[in-house]
Amino acid sequence: MPDARRREDGLLPSRGERTGSVDKWKSVFELAPDGYFITDLEGTILVANRRCEELAGRGRNELIGMSCLEETLVSATDAPKARAILERGARGQSAGPEEFRIVTKSGDSIFLEITTHPVTIEHAKLLLCIARDTTQHHRYEDSLKKANARLQALIHAIPDMVFFKDLEGRYLMVNRAVEAVAGLPGERFIGMTPDDHLPPDAAGRCRESDLLALQGDQPIHTEEYAADKDGWTRYFDIIKSPIRDGGGELLGLVAVCRDITERKKTEDALRQNEKFIRGILESVDQGFIVIDRDHRIMLANKAYLDQAKLTLPDVIGRKCFSVSHGSTKACYERGEHCAVRQTFETGEPRTATHIHRNRDQDLVYVDLKSYPLKDEEGRTIAAIEIVNNITDKKRLEEQLRHSQKMEAIGQLAGGIAHDFNNILTTIIGYGSLLKKGLNEDDPLRHDAAQVLEAAERASNLTRGLLAFGRKQSICPCAVNVNEVIGNMGRLLRRIIGEDVDILFHTEDEALVVMADVGHFEQVLMNLATNAKDAMSDGGCLTISTGKRHLDREFIQSRGFGKEGDYARITVTDTGVGFDDRIKARIFEPFFTTKATGKGTGLGLSIVYGIVKQHNGYITCESEPGSGTRFDIYFPLIKDEAVPIRPKGEAEPGGGNETILLVEDEEAVRALMKKVLERGGYRVIEAKDGEEAIERFCEQRAHIQLLVLDVIMPKKNGRDVHTWIQRERPDIKAIFVSGYTADIVTTGGILERGAAFLSKPVSPPALLGKVRELLDGNGSAKR
Repeated sequence: MPDARRREDGLLPSRGERTGSVDKWKSVFELAPDGYFITDLEGTILVANRRCEELAGRGRNELIGMSCLEETLVSATDAPKARAILERGARGQSAGPEEFRIVTKSGDSIFLEITTHPVTIEHAKLLLCIARDTTQHHRYEDSLKKANARLQALIHAIPDMVFFKDLEGRYLMVNRAVEAVAGLPGERFIGMTPDDHLPPDAAGRCRESDLLALQGDQPIHTEEYAADKDGWTRYFDIIKSPIRDGGGELLGLVAVCRDITERKKTEDALRQNEKFIRGILESVDQGFIVIDRDHRIMLANKAYLDQAKLTLPDVIGRKCFSVSHGSTKACYERGEHCAVRQTFETGEPRTATHIHRNRDQDLVYVDLKSYPLKDEEGRTIAAIEIVNNITDKKRLEEQLRHSQKMEAIGQLAGGIAHDFNNILTTIIGYGSLLKKGLNEDDPLRHDAAQVLEAAERASNLTRGLLAFGRKQSICPCAVNVNEVIGNMGRLLRRIIGEDVDILFHTEDEALVVMADVGHFEQVLMNLATNAKDAMSDGGCLTISTGKRHLDREFIQSRGFGKEGDYARITVTDTGVGFDDRIKARIFEPFFTTKATGKGTGLGLSIVYGIVKQHNGYITCESEPGSGTRFDIYFPLIKDEAVPIRPKGEAEPGGGNETILLVEDEEAVRALMKKVLERGGYRVIEAKDGEEAIERFCEQRAHIQLLVLDVIMPKKNGRDVHTWIQRERPDIKAIFVSGYTADIVTTGGILERGAAFLSKPVSPPALLGKVRELLDGNGSAKR
């Protein structure tokens, strides 16, 4: 490389007479906000400041010595401009500003506006170049172009006609809707005025409304009409708004124009044909009446008459409150809000919500909207009242509130059950150990048995709460409901007793559903027990099955459900029945009509929870003295049913293996340790997840099984298991929790298929599961 291209600390090459002079400029260059660089007349960069480094993305040592004509620095399309500037510099002429696209070291492009001035430094002719970054300006222009394109696309997509005008009334832009109506391309409109394409009278009306829009600060609303391209008169609803710049200076106007020709034709036809108006009133499904100032009904349509279950002679001339409420006093005289009265007083529309009664004295919930009917002088001479029947809506709202209430109670039940299960684990565990350690003739053995019996009742109560809250763990499989009911026949007859007949009517066709057999049996048991209590003097219990398709009509009438085929199980008794007040609360937990001490009030709430957990529905129909009927709907599936087999339990054994027990509840941990040690096992205990990992690291070669509480401080059971599995892939684990099954599995805290025990855990259950896992027969049974 020639001496002229050598660099030294970002200055001119060390030609003594040049270096000193250029060095005087260094501080000026470094402080400049723009890029400053010096080239020789061939375009070689001799000096560059810090800003040049930032712009080019290259170090100063890399820039110095580069040619301004190199394609790696200047785009090929800009190279001719660069040569022209160098030629002008050689003639002693300044150049620019000229814009160049510069390629950075990373390959990105930026835009620089460069100005050059010839300078002489110590007899050397050079070029001083000043570069200003215009990249942002380019980006802004690109964004502006894109925004303008989007705006134009939006305006053209509007189905209404849109056009812009300047202060002289000349069109600046029209959308495609204008082109379609006028039959002219948009380009033809630019620069035109309404006089150029509208008849004189229409153009005059257009100019007048334009002037009104330009003179005001708010949009104006007007109607105009003109002949279209085919000569037909068309009517337009137009909103015109002034356009101002940021400083408030008036620039022109924008108009949005909607074709209302068809609406105008309809209005004219309505005015000319009163029978047609009456036909419309009779065709609407909302009640419609006209009331005079004395509150007498002057006109009523069919929808109103059907709603009231009356005929036209029954209502014409009668007071509206007499027809709707069966009252001799007006609504406002009885303290109710009267929309009609307020309309007469204010001349404005008013609304109200009332409860009407029809001819049969059924309650009908209605939304009322009252509108004034005025004469030519603006006086309200009558009120038009629209009566909208919202009875079904009210019923659906009530069902929703009931569903939300039941869900809230279920959430509370699940929360209570967690802590209760931990307590019960301790009670049942120590009670079992105490009883086992007493001789058969020890009087304390009876006391221990009473404690365990009370704890078992408490455990059943907890399971009932979980079932109601739909948080009890289930193991569903494909079963035939007819088979389940058939297998329960003998048991149900024993429960019902001899004074109640029990009949079964099952569908010949197999009805296969996904269900937990135990929970399904519990539903039938609870319903049968409830029926028996309702038939204290004897009666008949009927259980029948069938196939039912839930259609849109069923769903709309009941306010719940999903369309599809279902197995319907109907349980009917001939007992005392109950009224609507009891029916509204029949599935609530702890609600019972039985005498004190005769029931917990959980039977039907458990049924409700199990049915919901199986994605099913349950309905109840009853009247005092007419018995009760429950219909249960389970979704049908196409799989073949799994044969139902009797369940059996193996007597738990002991062992001598080493078990790592991790439980944050101290009382529960102490109990489980004692149970396991009495079973012959060696137990290493830990109170949280981190301590569990420490104990494992100390004894990793000796531990054969993990017993892990699922939810613990610091690390939960699953995290501990995952960590230990990385060290010992063959390690086995039992997870124990007092939390509800939906939190543990559905919530993602524990994978399905893991060995799991729900609290309260009895000593036999714990020892049995431990032996099962150690012997290689582990399962996810809960």
